[in-house]
Formats: sequence, C-alpha cells, structure tokens
Amino acid sequence: MAASLAVQTPAPDGSEGVRTLAAGPMRAKVRAADGGRVAALWREEPKGGRTDVLVPMRDDQAFVPEQWPKAGCYPLAPWSNRIRGARFPFEGEDVVLPPQSADIPHTMHGFSHQRPWTVVEHGPATLTMRYRHVPDAWKWAFEAEQHLALDGAGLTIEMRVRNLSDRAMPVGFGVHPFLAVAHGDTVRFSAQGQWQADETGCAVERRALDPAQGRHVAPHGPRAVTDYFDGFGGVASVARRDGSTVVIETGAPLGHFIFHAPEGGAYVCLEPVSHVADAFNLAARGVEGSGARVLKPQESIGAVVRIGLA
Repeated sequence: MAASLAVQTPAPDGSEGVRTLAAGPMRAKVRAADGGRVAALWREEPKGGRTDVLVPMRDDQAFVPEQWPKAGCYPLAPWSNRIRGARFPFEGEDVVLPPQSADIPHTMHGFSHQRPWTVVEHGPATLTMRYRHVPDAWKWAFEAEQHLALDGAGLTIEMRVRNLSDRAMPVGFGVHPFLAVAHGDTVRFSAQGQWQADETGCAVERRALDPAQGRHVAPHGPRAVTDYFDGFGGVASVARRDGSTVVIETGAPLGHFIFHAPEGGAYVCLEPVSHVADAFNLAARGVEGSGARVLKPQESIGAVVRIGLA
C-alpha cells in the first residue's frame, strides 16, 4: 500500500469534499467522506465530451447512508453482500447486526461504504483513504484502506483490511462498481461455479459449471439479474455499442463474483469479491467453498482491482 495502515497522515488541505484525479485523458472524482466512494470515472474525448466508465455521482448530490446512490464505485468491507437475518454465529458468540430495513431483514454490503473515510494522501493521479472502525454492533476494531492510482487508460484500486482487535475477526471484502451501460452492450466473464440463491438473495448451495456453462457472453438488457459465482476467471468486460470496452481485472483472494443488473437495466454491477452472499452463516454450517475467512489479530488481507477503458 502507498500509505501504512498504522500511521495517519493529514490530508494536504484538511478537507474531505470532492477530490479530483487526472492522468492523460482519464479523470476520476473521489468522495471519501461518502463511504470511500469513487464518485466518477471517465475519459475526456479529443473532440469534446466524455466517455463515462462508471455511472457518475453529481458533485451536488446529497449522500444518504441508508439509501446510498447507485453510482460510482464503493468498497465492500468487512463483508460483501448479505448476512441472513443480520446475524451469524462466530466462535461461540451470536453476532447481531442492524438489519437493512423493516422490509429487508438482512444486513448488506458491509457498512464501511455508509461511513466517512479519511483522505491520508492525495496527489495529481493518486489518492489514499482509510476507514478506522471503533467496535459497535460489529465487535472488532479494524482498518480498511484504499489506494487509488489513475493512469491514461484506467483506475487501479488496491484495497486492504486489517484486524486491529485482540481476537480473531471474520472478514470479507471487494468492490462494487456501477458501470455505465446501454441495452445491447455485451457482458463477458467466466466462472467455475454458481451459487443458487433463495428469494431473499442469500446463497444456499453451489453447483459446478462445465467450461461452456461457465463462459458468460450475453447482451445487456432490461431484465433484472443477481447471480453469484465462484472460480471467477479474474477478467470481466463490457463491450459497449459506442465502441469502447470496460475491463475489470483482479486476482486472489477475490475469487467470487457478483453479476447484478436492476430491472430496466440502468446500470450493471460486476463485483469481484472474496466470498458469496451469507458466507459467514454458510461457513458456520460447514458448507464448503463460501469464501468466508478469518483474520488473526493484526493480520491483514488485500487485493488489487483494475477498472480500465479501451
């Protein structure tokens, strides 16, 4: 990482508003205080205009943590996706978390994307931000850090989570981009397994995919979809009708993958993550392959995700 998790360095100007990165034709905006969010990522075009990679969040758009905007790219930590019933057993203890809402009894997407992050380093094309957690319903102290590096063809996100508590902590992480798409754009990725989910969006069981089944190549459209995969091939792309291609690349430990599009197809989320939905409960029941992990005190886990535009 570009900055140590253990040392807090003040941001250059002390503010936490909208930060801008630039490299060649690429531009990015970051709103650290709004859940560590990359608020926009785009390419300036020679003849004017811009090509958005992510659905952009407006600079003046209010941030409501419980109703986060479907825009930009936010971090998932200390878990990804859902925890069934907002509770799970861990080392003989029942961990109870706030539910998402009265209508959604689960808890979702970790919570660091709903809380302020602090900018600790900011250069013309780089930015490091950090979230430090003080135990609450989530009983473990931890730090999460993102180092962003923009270049002339895309954005690289290096993310790390460290357990700062004096006992073992369950953990999961990943990134959640809202990609700008149009109907007819082609989504591609590959995987080795798919997890069946129940009607509430929690994973239930895994089925292996043969090579042909594991290659997803399909046009984007208005149909809603949320599918969970493992054995992710490390590359997902969207070939867009405007002639551009968005490519997401990563590696271990982000071997799980979530493919989500809302009804109407306003965006596509291609999410590299470390575990399947409800992994902590699945692991407690002895279900193999969920991706649930445990960090020892002071242990950390990290990964690199690149979002490129060609």
